[in-house]
Amino acid sequence: MKALLWMKSSCTTCRNARAKLAELGIEVVVRDYFKKPLEAGELERLLPQDPTPMLGTKSPKFKELGLKDRSLSRAEAIVLMVMDNNLLKRPILVHPKGVIIGFDASAYEKLVP
Repeated sequence: MKALLWMKSSCTTCRNARAKLAELGIEVVVRDYFKKPLEAGELERLLPQDPTPMLGTKSPKFKELGLKDRSLSRAEAIVLMVMDNNLLKRPILVHPKGVIIGFDASAYEKLVP
């Protein structure tokens, strides 16, 4: 199974993550989830019980909804993330060895055999 990189193509951090993965020789299938939004079922399979690490706290929608001091249930987070994919922290690397939220070069390096 190839790794899957969920990203927004206009996001500099996402492009940097993609470049780092290429540099490490980690092949990925890219999914721009702003061109093809994530569906509830996909998020169901991906989100941990506590969705907090997957929330994009820099998103204007995050601030607009006053989510900073709220603890969302998994179900609430999925509804909001489907409504606005900007609420997802990006990029998201789905690799056979695990899921990495956000660009983490050292975590990517640990995926190389």
